[in-house]
Amino acid sequence: MRYQAVWCRQAVRSRRPVVRRITAGGIAAAAALAIPALATGPATAASHVPSGARGAATAASHAPGGAAAAAVSGTLRAWGLGGNGQLGNGGTQTSTVPVKVKLPAGTKVTSVRAGCFHTLALTSTGQVLAWGSNASGELGDGTTHFRATPVKVHIPAGTTIKAIRAGCFHSLALTSTGQVLAWGLNANGELGNGTTTDSHIPVPVSLPTGTTVKAISAGEAHSLALTSTGQVLAWGFNAVGQLGNASTTDSDTPVPVALPTGTKVAGVAAGGLHSLALTSTGQVMAWGFGLQGELGNGTSNNNSDTPVMVTLPPGTTVRQLSAGCEHTLALTSTGQVLAWGFNADGELGNGTAPDESDVPVMASLPQGTTATEVSAGCFHSLALTSTGQVLAWGRNDDGELGNASTVSSGVPVQVNLPAGVTPLATGAGPEANVSFAIVHKAAS
Repeated sequence: MRYQAVWCRQAVRSRRPVVRRITAGGIAAAAALAIPALATGPATAASHVPSGARGAATAASHAPGGAAAAAVSGTLRAWGLGGNGQLGNGGTQTSTVPVKVKLPAGTKVTSVRAGCFHTLALTSTGQVLAWGSNASGELGDGTTHFRATPVKVHIPAGTTIKAIRAGCFHSLALTSTGQVLAWGLNANGELGNGTTTDSHIPVPVSLPTGTTVKAISAGEAHSLALTSTGQVLAWGFNAVGQLGNASTTDSDTPVPVALPTGTKVAGVAAGGLHSLALTSTGQVMAWGFGLQGELGNGTSNNNSDTPVMVTLPPGTTVRQLSAGCEHTLALTSTGQVLAWGFNADGELGNGTAPDESDVPVMASLPQGTTATEVSAGCFHSLALTSTGQVLAWGRNDDGELGNASTVSSGVPVQVNLPAGVTPLATGAGPEANVSFAIVHKAAS
């Protein structure tokens, strides 16, 4: 299956719209991923290829570390690939420096996530905004119309949302009552509602009776949910075991991840085709695609359809995870950043030439720097520092690093945020070629 990763890298760089079939053991997987038509906006065809070019689907996904996360609220800056309006500034131009997202007047954002070509933002009032490509209804506004500025997702009346995640072409929202809504592409069951029919508005995920969810994550075309009992549910695409249930069969309803007996999970993160869990003891488990070292357990030639333990350095405690297309970031309790997986563009941030690492390595943060949050894009990485800077590294062909260049970097560089703006949180996604910062502007 190594051809798959090669295919992915080539397709990302060329922006070619393609359809692929994943094979397992030489036999075509039960469900091939079909790329929806993306000619829904004014961008050229070249800009409509999925970021990460992974077919039908993060990560991405992360949550700001620490109790301070609840206090994050501000406006948005965006940079990177913009051909489908995913920067939200009213245009379709790519930007190598941060630009202002055109939020509705008075709106404050608490979280932001990007899919292949669409973006979601959670507001301080518990509602959801979306913009960008909408060919499969991933904006959740009841249409398939492209949007270059934010529109309201049709959240059911009376519902308050407390978390959002974006897959490639599907979207998730966690409600204040612990239920999960999903919308967009559903070819592989990524909406989890017992069907494979797309939805242009949010629909409830068919959780087991009595289940309360406290965290969610979205990968390319699969989804994860952490329950109040510390267990993990998964649904959607499963050709390489990313659902972690000891099978490679897709599921259009949630199934339990086969965690080791007694394991309690505190966080989840879905990458392109791999999945991760942060345990209550600060250790990390991974499953799914592993041919680029994504499992972090010292192997790079095997997938795993059940969770395996990531080989963290002795004494390390992890407090936050974020996964990209084929790499993972981990924020440690001491404010350092570990990374593993694919590294051809420098997304591991350790300044080395090897194109992958199958065990965690330390990102080369500037001396004395403490990271407070990490966010992974498809082939790039972000970190928020305790001194109010955003650092970025990895692929930069579309300005994902925000430093006014298109030169990739294997070590962290500073994002060129405007003067007078303080970053409060960052955002990207496992399939994203864009980056975001929630910012506060000092009073003049």
